[in-house]
Amino acid sequence: MERKATASSSATPSVEALALRHALDKNMWLVGLRWIYPCFIMAFFLAYRFLAASPLINLRDALLVFLLPICANSLFRLVVRRLERAARIEELDRAVSRQLDFDLAVLALTLYFSGGLESPLVALLIVTIMVSTFLVDYHRAFRFTLGAMALLLAIALLRNGAASFAGPPLTSLLAYYVMFVFTYSVAGYLSRNLHKNEDLLKELLRQTRELSVTDGLTGLYNQMHFFELLERETRQSQRHGLSYSLIMFDVDHFKNFNDHHGHLRGSETLRAIAAIMKRKFRSTDLLAKYGGDEFVIILPQTDKVGAYLAAERLRESVEREPFPGAETQPQKKVTLSIGLATFPEHGLSDDEILNHADKALYFAKESGRNRSVIYHENIEKEIEEMH
Repeated sequence: MERKATASSSATPSVEALALRHALDKNMWLVGLRWIYPCFIMAFFLAYRFLAASPLINLRDALLVFLLPICANSLFRLVVRRLERAARIEELDRAVSRQLDFDLAVLALTLYFSGGLESPLVALLIVTIMVSTFLVDYHRAFRFTLGAMALLLAIALLRNGAASFAGPPLTSLLAYYVMFVFTYSVAGYLSRNLHKNEDLLKELLRQTRELSVTDGLTGLYNQMHFFELLERETRQSQRHGLSYSLIMFDVDHFKNFNDHHGHLRGSETLRAIAAIMKRKFRSTDLLAKYGGDEFVIILPQTDKVGAYLAAERLRESVEREPFPGAETQPQKKVTLSIGLATFPEHGLSDDEILNHADKALYFAKESGRNRSVIYHENIEKEIEEMH
Protein backbone atom coordinates (compact mmCIF):
# COMPACT_ATOMS: atom_id res chain seq x y z
CA MET A 1 0.00 0.00 0.00
CA GLU A 2 1.61 3.28 -1.07
CA ARG A 3 1.05 6.49 0.72
CA LYS A 4 -1.55 8.55 -1.10
CA ALA A 5 -0.91 12.17 -2.04
CA THR A 6 -3.41 14.38 -0.30
CA ALA A 7 -4.06 18.07 -0.05
CA SER A 8 -2.87 19.43 3.24
CA SER A 9 -5.39 20.99 5.55
CA SER A 10 -2.68 23.24 6.95
CA ALA A 11 -3.87 25.91 4.53
CA THR A 12 -6.77 26.43 6.90
CA PRO A 13 -5.53 28.11 10.09
CA SER A 14 -6.10 26.10 13.23
CA VAL A 15 -7.95 27.46 16.24
CA GLU A 16 -4.61 27.62 18.06
CA ALA A 17 -3.04 29.65 15.25
CA LEU A 18 -5.97 32.06 15.20
CA ALA A 19 -5.85 32.46 18.99
CA LEU A 20 -2.10 33.13 18.77
CA ARG A 21 -2.63 35.72 16.07
CA HIS A 22 -5.38 37.41 18.11
CA ALA A 23 -3.17 37.55 21.24
CA LEU A 24 -0.25 38.84 19.19
CA ASP A 25 -2.37 41.51 17.52
CA LYS A 26 -3.55 42.83 20.90
CA ASN A 27 0.05 43.21 22.06
CA MET A 28 1.19 44.83 18.83
CA TRP A 29 -1.69 47.32 18.96
CA LEU A 30 -0.39 48.44 22.35
CA VAL A 31 3.16 48.60 21.04
CA GLY A 32 1.95 50.79 18.19
CA LEU A 33 -0.04 53.05 20.52
CA ARG A 34 2.93 53.41 22.81
CA TRP A 35 5.07 54.88 20.03
CA ILE A 36 2.38 57.53 19.52
CA TYR A 37 1.94 58.28 23.24
CA PRO A 38 5.34 59.90 24.06
CA CYS A 39 5.26 61.87 20.82
CA PHE A 40 1.80 63.21 21.69
CA ILE A 41 2.88 64.05 25.26
CA MET A 42 5.95 66.02 24.13
CA ALA A 43 3.96 67.81 21.43
CA PHE A 44 1.30 68.65 24.01
CA PHE A 45 3.85 70.02 26.48
CA LEU A 46 5.53 72.13 23.79
CA ALA A 47 2.21 73.46 22.51
CA TYR A 48 1.11 74.30 26.07
CA ARG A 49 4.38 76.13 26.73
CA PHE A 50 3.97 78.11 23.52
CA LEU A 51 0.30 78.99 23.99
CA ALA A 52 0.33 79.57 27.75
CA ALA A 53 3.78 81.17 27.78
CA SER A 54 4.67 78.96 30.75
CA PRO A 55 5.79 75.32 31.06
CA LEU A 56 3.32 72.68 32.26
CA ILE A 57 6.24 70.46 33.32
CA ASN A 58 9.98 70.99 33.76
CA LEU A 59 12.41 69.62 31.18
CA ARG A 60 13.84 66.81 33.35
CA ASP A 61 10.41 65.39 34.18
CA ALA A 62 9.26 65.76 30.57
CA LEU A 63 12.27 63.73 29.38
CA LEU A 64 11.52 61.05 31.98
CA VAL A 65 7.91 60.53 30.93
CA PHE A 66 9.02 60.68 27.29
CA LEU A 67 11.83 58.12 27.53
CA LEU A 68 10.12 55.62 29.88
CA PRO A 69 7.47 54.44 27.38
CA ILE A 70 10.03 54.36 24.55
CA CYS A 71 12.41 52.12 26.53
CA ALA A 72 9.55 49.94 27.78
CA ASN A 73 8.14 49.67 24.28
CA SER A 74 11.41 48.32 22.92
CA LEU A 75 11.54 45.77 25.74
CA PHE A 76 7.90 44.71 25.35
CA ARG A 77 8.38 44.30 21.61
CA LEU A 78 11.26 41.86 22.20
CA VAL A 79 9.23 39.95 24.82
CA VAL A 80 6.18 39.69 22.55
CA ARG A 81 8.26 38.39 19.64
CA ARG A 82 9.89 35.80 21.89
CA LEU A 83 6.51 34.61 23.15
CA GLU A 84 5.21 34.54 19.57
CA ARG A 85 8.04 32.23 18.48
CA ALA A 86 7.34 29.97 21.47
CA ALA A 87 3.56 30.10 20.71
CA ARG A 88 2.83 30.78 24.40
CA ILE A 89 -0.67 32.17 24.02
CA GLU A 90 -1.48 32.48 27.73
CA GLU A 91 1.66 34.52 28.41
CA LEU A 92 0.90 36.73 25.42
CA ASP A 93 -2.50 37.48 26.98
CA ARG A 94 -0.83 38.25 30.31
CA ALA A 95 1.63 40.54 28.49
CA VAL A 96 -1.30 42.78 27.56
CA SER A 97 -2.11 43.28 31.25
CA ARG A 98 1.53 43.97 32.09
CA GLN A 99 1.77 46.56 29.34
CA LEU A 100 -1.42 48.28 30.47
CA ASP A 101 -0.22 48.32 34.09
CA PHE A 102 3.04 49.92 33.00
CA ASP A 103 1.20 52.49 30.87
CA LEU A 104 -0.97 53.39 33.84
CA ALA A 105 2.12 53.89 36.03
CA VAL A 106 3.78 56.15 33.41
CA LEU A 107 0.59 58.16 33.03
CA ALA A 108 0.36 58.56 36.81
CA LEU A 109 3.91 59.98 36.82
CA THR A 110 2.98 62.34 33.97
CA LEU A 111 -0.07 63.60 35.87
CA TYR A 112 1.92 64.06 39.07
CA PHE A 113 4.62 66.12 37.34
CA SER A 114 2.15 68.16 35.27
CA GLY A 115 -0.20 69.41 37.98
CA GLY A 116 -1.99 66.45 39.57
CA LEU A 117 -5.78 66.87 39.51
CA GLU A 118 -5.30 70.16 37.71
CA SER A 119 -3.42 68.57 34.81
CA PRO A 120 -5.31 68.65 31.51
CA LEU A 121 -3.87 65.19 30.86
CA VAL A 122 -6.20 63.56 33.42
CA ALA A 123 -8.47 62.89 30.44
CA LEU A 124 -5.93 60.32 29.25
CA LEU A 125 -6.93 58.09 32.18
CA ILE A 126 -10.36 57.78 30.57
CA VAL A 127 -8.69 56.68 27.34
CA THR A 128 -6.59 54.06 29.14
CA ILE A 129 -9.69 52.68 30.90
CA MET A 130 -11.45 52.33 27.55
CA VAL A 131 -8.41 50.65 25.96
CA SER A 132 -7.98 48.23 28.88
CA THR A 133 -11.67 47.31 28.84
CA PHE A 134 -11.55 46.34 25.18
CA LEU A 135 -8.19 44.55 25.27
CA VAL A 136 -8.55 42.48 28.45
CA ASP A 137 -11.48 40.72 30.03
CA TYR A 138 -14.20 42.57 31.91
CA HIS A 139 -13.02 41.65 35.42
CA ARG A 140 -9.37 42.54 34.86
CA ALA A 141 -10.46 45.85 33.31
CA PHE A 142 -12.47 46.59 36.48
CA ARG A 143 -9.34 46.07 38.59
CA PHE A 144 -7.49 48.36 36.19
CA THR A 145 -10.17 51.04 36.69
CA LEU A 146 -9.88 50.73 40.46
CA GLY A 147 -6.10 51.05 40.05
CA ALA A 148 -6.55 54.27 38.08
CA MET A 149 -8.82 55.66 40.82
CA ALA A 150 -6.32 54.70 43.53
CA LEU A 151 -3.43 56.32 41.65
CA LEU A 152 -5.40 59.51 41.15
CA LEU A 153 -6.11 59.63 44.88
CA ALA A 154 -2.41 59.06 45.62
CA ILE A 155 -1.45 61.89 43.27
CA ALA A 156 -3.95 64.20 44.96
CA LEU A 157 -2.60 63.33 48.42
CA LEU A 158 1.03 63.78 47.36
CA ARG A 159 0.35 67.19 45.87
CA ASN A 160 -2.36 68.56 48.18
CA GLY A 161 -2.08 66.50 51.36
CA ALA A 162 -5.13 66.50 53.63
CA ALA A 163 -6.62 69.34 51.59
CA SER A 164 -7.53 66.71 48.99
CA PHE A 165 -10.52 65.72 51.15
CA ALA A 166 -12.17 69.14 51.17
CA GLY A 167 -13.23 71.89 48.80
CA PRO A 168 -12.43 71.94 45.07
CA PRO A 169 -9.82 69.09 45.17
CA LEU A 170 -12.40 66.69 46.63
CA THR A 171 -15.03 67.84 44.13
CA SER A 172 -12.59 67.31 41.23
CA LEU A 173 -11.58 63.90 42.55
CA LEU A 174 -15.21 62.76 42.86
CA ALA A 175 -16.03 64.13 39.42
CA TYR A 176 -13.18 62.15 37.91
CA TYR A 177 -14.32 59.02 39.74
CA VAL A 178 -17.81 59.41 38.30
CA MET A 179 -16.36 59.78 34.81
CA PHE A 180 -14.11 56.71 35.32
CA VAL A 181 -17.01 54.54 36.46
CA PHE A 182 -19.24 55.76 33.64
CA THR A 183 -16.49 55.16 31.06
CA TYR A 184 -15.84 51.68 32.39
CA SER A 185 -19.56 50.81 32.46
CA VAL A 186 -20.16 51.88 28.85
CA ALA A 187 -16.94 50.37 27.52
CA GLY A 188 -17.47 47.23 29.60
CA TYR A 189 -20.97 46.73 28.23
CA LEU A 190 -19.71 46.99 24.66
CA SER A 191 -16.65 44.86 25.43
CA ARG A 192 -18.65 42.04 27.01
CA ASN A 193 -20.82 41.76 23.91
CA LEU A 194 -17.81 41.87 21.62
CA HIS A 195 -16.02 39.20 23.66
CA LYS A 196 -19.19 37.10 23.66
CA ASN A 197 -19.15 37.20 19.87
CA GLU A 198 -15.44 36.40 19.87
CA ASP A 199 -16.03 33.39 22.11
CA LEU A 200 -18.81 32.20 19.83
CA LEU A 201 -16.54 32.56 16.80
CA LYS A 202 -13.75 30.65 18.56
CA GLU A 203 -16.16 27.84 19.41
CA LEU A 204 -17.39 27.69 15.81
CA LEU A 205 -13.80 27.63 14.59
CA ARG A 206 -12.96 24.87 17.08
CA GLN A 207 -15.90 22.78 15.90
CA THR A 208 -15.03 23.39 12.25
CA ARG A 209 -11.44 22.41 12.87
CA GLU A 210 -12.53 19.30 14.76
CA LEU A 211 -14.81 18.25 11.90
CA SER A 212 -12.04 18.86 9.36
CA VAL A 213 -9.55 16.56 11.12
CA THR A 214 -11.77 13.76 12.40
CA ASP A 215 -13.39 10.78 10.77
CA GLY A 216 -17.17 11.07 10.92
CA LEU A 217 -17.76 7.37 11.60
CA THR A 218 -15.26 6.65 14.37
CA GLY A 219 -14.39 10.04 15.84
CA LEU A 220 -10.69 9.29 15.30
CA TYR A 221 -8.41 11.52 13.25
CA ASN A 222 -8.89 11.21 9.51
CA GLN A 223 -6.26 10.19 6.98
CA MET A 224 -5.36 13.72 5.91
CA HIS A 225 -4.71 14.87 9.44
CA PHE A 226 -2.84 11.65 10.22
CA PHE A 227 -0.27 12.54 7.55
CA GLU A 228 0.24 15.94 9.20
CA LEU A 229 0.61 14.36 12.64
CA LEU A 230 3.10 11.80 11.33
CA GLU A 231 5.23 14.50 9.68
CA ARG A 232 5.16 16.59 12.87
CA GLU A 233 6.07 13.61 15.06
CA THR A 234 8.99 12.77 12.77
CA ARG A 235 10.29 16.35 12.88
CA GLN A 236 10.06 16.53 16.66
CA SER A 237 11.71 13.14 17.10
CA GLN A 238 14.53 14.14 14.75
CA ARG A 239 15.04 17.43 16.57
CA HIS A 240 15.10 15.97 20.08
CA GLY A 241 16.63 12.57 19.35
CA LEU A 242 13.51 10.65 20.37
CA SER A 243 11.83 7.53 19.04
CA TYR A 244 8.22 6.86 18.13
CA SER A 245 6.35 3.87 16.78
CA LEU A 246 3.64 3.50 14.18
CA ILE A 247 1.02 0.75 14.37
CA MET A 248 -1.04 -0.09 11.29
CA PHE A 249 -3.80 -2.68 11.28
CA ASP A 250 -6.94 -3.80 9.52
CA VAL A 251 -9.81 -6.16 10.24
CA ASP A 252 -9.30 -9.70 8.99
CA HIS A 253 -11.76 -10.83 6.29
CA PHE A 254 -13.77 -7.63 6.67
CA LYS A 255 -15.25 -8.01 3.18
CA ASN A 256 -16.67 -11.35 4.29
CA PHE A 257 -18.24 -9.63 7.31
CA ASN A 258 -19.84 -6.96 5.12
CA ASP A 259 -21.07 -9.52 2.62
CA HIS A 260 -22.88 -11.45 5.36
CA HIS A 261 -24.22 -8.56 7.44
CA GLY A 262 -24.21 -5.46 5.25
CA HIS A 263 -22.25 -2.25 5.46
CA LEU A 264 -24.34 -0.80 8.29
CA ARG A 265 -23.35 -3.63 10.65
CA GLY A 266 -19.80 -3.35 9.32
CA SER A 267 -19.72 0.36 10.19
CA GLU A 268 -20.99 -0.40 13.70
CA THR A 269 -18.16 -2.91 14.11
CA LEU A 270 -15.55 -0.35 13.01
CA ARG A 271 -17.03 2.17 15.44
CA ALA A 272 -16.78 -0.39 18.25
CA ILE A 273 -13.15 -1.14 17.37
CA ALA A 274 -12.40 2.60 17.53
CA ALA A 275 -13.97 2.71 21.00
CA ILE A 276 -11.70 -0.14 22.12
CA MET A 277 -8.69 1.77 20.73
CA LYS A 278 -9.59 4.82 22.79
CA ARG A 279 -9.74 2.70 25.94
CA LYS A 280 -6.52 0.81 25.33
CA PHE A 281 -4.17 3.59 24.30
CA ARG A 282 -2.76 6.60 26.14
CA SER A 283 -4.20 10.07 25.74
CA THR A 284 -0.89 11.09 24.11
CA ASP A 285 -1.18 8.40 21.43
CA LEU A 286 -2.61 9.59 18.12
CA LEU A 287 -5.39 7.39 16.74
CA ALA A 288 -6.58 7.65 13.15
CA LYS A 289 -8.73 5.85 10.61
CA TYR A 290 -6.58 5.33 7.54
CA GLY A 291 -9.27 4.18 5.14
CA GLY A 292 -11.87 1.43 4.78
CA ASP A 293 -11.18 -0.99 7.62
CA GLU A 294 -7.58 0.22 8.16
CA PHE A 295 -6.41 2.12 11.22
CA VAL A 296 -3.12 3.71 12.28
CA ILE A 297 -1.74 4.74 15.66
CA ILE A 298 1.27 6.96 16.39
CA LEU A 299 2.87 6.22 19.77
CA PRO A 300 5.24 9.08 20.75
CA GLN A 301 8.42 8.19 22.64
CA THR A 302 7.72 4.47 22.33
CA ASP A 303 10.19 1.80 21.17
CA LYS A 304 9.28 -1.33 19.24
CA VAL A 305 8.87 -3.46 22.38
CA GLY A 306 6.41 -1.02 23.96
CA ALA A 307 4.55 -0.70 20.66
CA TYR A 308 4.35 -4.48 20.24
CA LEU A 309 2.92 -4.93 23.74
CA ALA A 310 0.34 -2.19 23.07
CA ALA A 311 -0.55 -3.77 19.72
CA GLU A 312 -1.04 -7.16 21.35
CA ARG A 313 -3.30 -5.69 24.04
CA LEU A 314 -5.47 -4.20 21.32
CA ARG A 315 -5.50 -7.39 19.22
CA GLU A 316 -6.44 -9.57 22.19
CA SER A 317 -9.16 -7.15 23.32
CA VAL A 318 -10.77 -7.15 19.86
CA GLU A 319 -10.48 -10.94 19.64
CA ARG A 320 -12.32 -11.35 22.96
CA GLU A 321 -15.04 -8.81 22.11
CA PRO A 322 -18.40 -10.51 21.31
CA PHE A 323 -19.21 -8.52 18.16
CA PRO A 324 -22.69 -9.23 16.74
CA GLY A 325 -22.22 -11.29 13.59
CA ALA A 326 -18.71 -12.47 14.48
CA GLU A 327 -19.84 -16.11 14.14
CA THR A 328 -19.78 -15.79 10.33
CA GLN A 329 -16.06 -14.98 10.30
CA PRO A 330 -13.56 -17.78 9.47
CA GLN A 331 -12.35 -17.95 13.09
CA LYS A 332 -15.85 -17.31 14.49
CA LYS A 333 -14.63 -13.99 15.88
CA VAL A 334 -13.42 -10.57 14.70
CA THR A 335 -9.64 -10.40 14.57
CA LEU A 336 -6.94 -7.93 13.56
CA SER A 337 -3.69 -8.17 11.63
CA ILE A 338 -1.16 -5.63 12.87
CA GLY A 339 2.14 -4.31 11.55
CA LEU A 340 4.42 -1.83 13.26
CA ALA A 341 7.63 0.11 12.63
CA THR A 342 9.72 2.34 14.89
CA PHE A 343 11.59 5.57 14.20
CA PRO A 344 14.56 5.78 13.77
CA GLU A 345 15.32 2.05 13.90
CA HIS A 346 13.16 1.16 10.92
CA GLY A 347 13.42 4.39 8.93
CA LEU A 348 14.55 8.00 9.08
CA SER A 349 11.53 9.60 7.43
CA ASP A 350 7.78 9.43 7.88
CA ASP A 351 7.45 7.84 4.43
CA GLU A 352 9.83 5.04 5.38
CA ILE A 353 8.10 4.37 8.68
CA LEU A 354 4.67 4.29 7.04
CA ASN A 355 5.88 2.03 4.23
CA HIS A 356 7.61 -0.36 6.63
CA ALA A 357 4.61 -0.58 8.97
CA ASP A 358 2.52 -1.36 5.88
CA LYS A 359 4.90 -4.17 4.90
CA ALA A 360 4.78 -5.59 8.42
CA LEU A 361 0.98 -5.56 8.20
CA TYR A 362 1.12 -7.33 4.84
CA PHE A 363 3.42 -9.97 6.35
CA ALA A 364 1.02 -10.44 9.28
CA LYS A 365 -1.84 -11.12 6.87
CA GLU A 366 0.17 -13.42 4.60
CA SER A 367 1.52 -15.44 7.54
CA GLY A 368 -1.88 -16.35 8.96
CA ARG A 369 -3.62 -13.18 10.22
CA ASN A 370 -4.66 -12.38 13.81
CA ARG A 371 -1.12 -11.45 14.84
CA SER A 372 1.21 -8.51 15.39
CA VAL A 373 4.44 -8.23 13.40
CA ILE A 374 7.40 -5.89 13.90
CA TYR A 375 9.12 -4.77 10.72
CA HIS A 376 12.60 -6.22 10.10
CA GLU A 377 15.04 -5.87 7.24
CA ASN A 378 14.44 -9.38 5.86
CA ILE A 379 10.65 -9.08 5.80
CA GLU A 380 10.42 -8.43 2.05
CA LYS A 381 12.55 -11.48 1.31
CA GLU A 382 10.35 -13.61 3.57
CA ILE A 383 7.23 -12.33 1.79
CA GLU A 384 8.72 -13.32 -1.55
CA GLU A 385 9.53 -16.79 -0.24
CA MET A 386 5.87 -17.23 0.82
CA HIS A 387 4.86 -16.82 -2.80
